[in-house]
This record gives sequence, C-alpha cells and structure tokens, in this order.
Amino acid sequence: MPTLPETSARLAMPYIQPAQAQKHVTHNEALRLLDVVVQLSLVTRTLTAPPLTPQNGSCYLVPVGAGGDWVGQAGQIALRDNDAWDFLTPRAGWLAMVLDEDRLLFFDGTDWRVPDILPDIVDRLGIQTSADATNRLAVSGAASLFTHDGSDHQMKINKAGVAQTASLLFQSDWSGRAEMGLAGNDDFTIKTSADGTTWLDALRLDAGSGLAGGTAVTHSAQDGTAGRLLKVGDSAGLLAASPMLRVAVTGSENALTLDSGADFPAPLPDGLELRFRAAASNTAAATLTLDSGDALPCVTVTGAALPAGYIRTDTDTNARHEGGTWVLSRACETGSTAQGRFERLANGILRVWALRSTQSDSASTIWGFPASFAALDHVVATAQGQAFHAATVSSATESACQFDAWTTTGARANGVDVALVATGTWY
Repeated sequence: MPTLPETSARLAMPYIQPAQAQKHVTHNEALRLLDVVVQLSLVTRTLTAPPLTPQNGSCYLVPVGAGGDWVGQAGQIALRDNDAWDFLTPRAGWLAMVLDEDRLLFFDGTDWRVPDILPDIVDRLGIQTSADATNRLAVSGAASLFTHDGSDHQMKINKAGVAQTASLLFQSDWSGRAEMGLAGNDDFTIKTSADGTTWLDALRLDAGSGLAGGTAVTHSAQDGTAGRLLKVGDSAGLLAASPMLRVAVTGSENALTLDSGADFPAPLPDGLELRFRAAASNTAAATLTLDSGDALPCVTVTGAALPAGYIRTDTDTNARHEGGTWVLSRACETGSTAQGRFERLANGILRVWALRSTQSDSASTIWGFPASFAALDHVVATAQGQAFHAATVSSATESACQFDAWTTTGARANGVDVALVATGTWY
C-alpha cells in the first residue's frame, strides 16, 4: 500500500494521517490555509513595515526592502493570524485582489502582474464610461495616449468607399464644431460649424491634384476678404514679381497713375507695396493714384514732400502705402562728372568726393562739387602722398569750396594732390 503524502500537491495543505492523534489540529490547519488562499485578498502591496494594529485574517504582499517582522520575506504573503505573522509562498496561477488598488493580480511564478483576462475580440469596451452600439469603444479621461512599440505608430481610420466618411469630429457639449478627414469623398477636408448644423468647407485639398480650395483661401486675384489665405494661383495676377508687385505707370511726371490689375479694395491696406519704372522724373511734389482710387500725396522715406528728381527713370521706385500717403523709396543714386563722384541716398544724404591738385602757390584752388547740396554739413581735405603737407578748406558753399595745401613752414604749395570729401543733404 503506497505511503500517503503529508501535504497536498497544490496548496500544501496537511493531510490527516492514519491513526493520527488530534486529527482536528491537522484538519483545522488545512481549513486555515483554504480560508487564506481561496478568494485571496491583499490589503496592500506597498507597506514596507507591518501595520501597527493589523486585524487577524488580513493578508499583505511583502515588498522588497520590508523591515520589522517582515525582514527577508519579500514576495511572500504575510497572514495575520492569532495575533502573529505567518508567511505563505505564492504559487504560479494564484489570483489575488489588491484592495487599496481595486486591482486583480496574477502570479506567474516570478512576479505579480495584471492578468490578460480579455478575449481577443469583444463587442464593445468602455473605459470610465459606457460604450454603446455606435460608439463601441468609449474612453473618458483627461487624455488618451497612443505610442509606438519600437519605432513608428499610425492611427488608421478606414471607410468602406469613396462616398462614405473617415474623419475626426470635434464637439462642444456634444455638438459638432470642427471636422477633418475624408467627408463624403476622397478630398482631405477641414470643416467648421457654429451650430453643429450648418457646415463650411474651410479648407479642401483635392485628392488628385493636392491643390487647395474652400472658404479659407482666396477665390480669385480680386478677392479681398479679410482673413483668407492667398493662393498661388490667385496671386499670379497680384504678385507678378518679387518682392513686390511691379505695375504699369501712366499720367504725368508729378501726377502718376498706377495700374495693378488687381482691383484692390478701398481703403487701401497700410503696408501695401508696389514698384514702378517712371518714364520721366518728377519736377516737384507728386501724387500717386492706384487703379481707380484717389490721388494720394507722395513723400520721401523721411516724410518730406518729394524734391525734384526724387523719382528716377533709370531704376524702379518702390511705393508703400502708409496712413493715406505713398512713401516712395529709391536705390542709392551714384554718378560722376569732371569734378568728381557723388551718391544720393533716399533719406536725403548727399556725399561727393574727388582727388584734386592745388593749382597755385599764391591763391586757393576752387573745387566745384559734382552735385549741389541743399545744405552742406562739412568738407574734409587730406593731402596725399607727401606727409609734410597739410590741406585746408575755405569759402565752402552748397556748390563749391576752396582748398589749399601747405608746407611745414606755412607756405602755400602748388601741385599737391588733395583728397576732398563733402557731406550734406540734397533735399
């Protein structure tokens, strides 16, 4: 006759042996173990020391690093029984409910983990909210996270055919306000609604061409609706050149008319920039008329009325609309005459320079400026190549000055090259 084992194979509960005395002790020990492991519940798995006033029958999962009466019992189930601690070793397959986490755990032979209890396919799933026949997956929370498992991650929304919808709908108090996706066709569309009933195709990208349409973009080169995005197709008539539209100019030299072909809405927006090439330079203050608008005064970049010759014919003039006027700017104008070289800036600065030789040792030499000043600031003279000579300027006017070269003894010197620079304004 085989020998009867002392404990059961799975739960290690003690068996009553033949002719055993005090059979009730063994029987009660087996019942005690069953009372613990059947419908096993754990108060917590985070305490690192035994509670001060544990209740008999309570169980705890001892964490790593626990102290007190739990030292060295990491991973064991601590049972409080008869005012003492007993420790049970969990076996693979045990299930335990962790009460303070409201979570069911599964022991896999090494670690406790959340069991995989869901089937591969479920009819519906609600997380913190109820799912229904339409919304078969429903999630309630501050955020939802979809992340990669090693590299990429795609969220796929598939529809049955071209005429169906695959989209993301954004709601306010359960009423639609914005939608993006494939809505009734294969064009990618962003829709908006103020009431959840009337919808606008704000932006639509054609599935075949990729080109944009919708209320958020311009409908023509003449579309001046505020807030719309300018399409390249519409801007072809509006932006014929970079960085600003180059337009045709007619009219007289002091009353110019520009034709943009864009029919800009009135009032003209500040910051609108155009450029033109005039056939004749202005002879006095000037006005500018855009398309069929009003004639507006032109000013320089400093805000002054245009001086004669400000509008050039050899290069484009830039015009920017600001506060009911046209601010005209021009490239730096350079030139030369027999008297030297000059440059005129749009801000009114005029600089002239030349290398001239003294013509006499008894009288000053006259330098007629290559361009006349409206106001002369100063003239600088520097003797060249002969360190023992000094140069001076005298009798300077807006159109000319006199200069001399001197020896170290104070004698006027003839034939000395002198570099001359004059600075001032031309308007």
